[in-house]
Amino acid sequence: MDTQFLRAFYDLASWIRLSPLLNGPYLPFSAWSLRPGALIKLLDDIALGDRKVLVECGSGTSTIVFARYLAQRGHGNVLSLEHDEKWARWVNDQLAQEGLSEVARVVHAPLAEHPAAVKRVEWYEPGTVEDEVGAFTDKHGKIDLLLVDGPPGWEQGRKLARYPAVPALKEHLAPGATVMLDDVNRSEGVEITKRWEDECGLTMQLDPYGTRTAFGNFPA
Repeated sequence: MDTQFLRAFYDLASWIRLSPLLNGPYLPFSAWSLRPGALIKLLDDIALGDRKVLVECGSGTSTIVFARYLAQRGHGNVLSLEHDEKWARWVNDQLAQEGLSEVARVVHAPLAEHPAAVKRVEWYEPGTVEDEVGAFTDKHGKIDLLLVDGPPGWEQGRKLARYPAVPALKEHLAPGATVMLDDVNRSEGVEITKRWEDECGLTMQLDPYGTRTAFGNFPA
């Protein structure tokens, strides 16, 4: 069967499964948003793995969908790092309007030089990351799901922008934590996953359903 047809079918089936969590205020989706199938895979992991401490690199619709599910379930928290101050404010405002501010929060973390970066490609400002993630994990426990969907890495010279996520946060990751990297369909995604495997012992596998993501579990 045609791969594009299978991908479209999987996305449609995923939209249907997502419908209970989309039955609320309008949420914007763009070409850069997580594919519906990737959201479903993450939600399944949260449910089946009983994930409680979620950190996102890059905020958006996923932040609100996760918060809705965790609130519905009755436990769990999300912290998102976001370089775009205006977007961070929009997501936080949306969370507040839905009464989800106790479940999820977006932190504005401007891009800056980071010691874990490759070729001096800017990542989230190190002091902000350490303060915010440190306080979050002190309160809720170690991260058991890390979604790496930011910062942007498609511009020339920023191809490895998402690499620092695992080396920078590994001390905060729980044994067996799920790690997901979006946009691995680009060559730099393959290089990032290879570096994580070689340097952090994290083996990532491409999702077979064309969601352009790779998943792995942090070593126990």
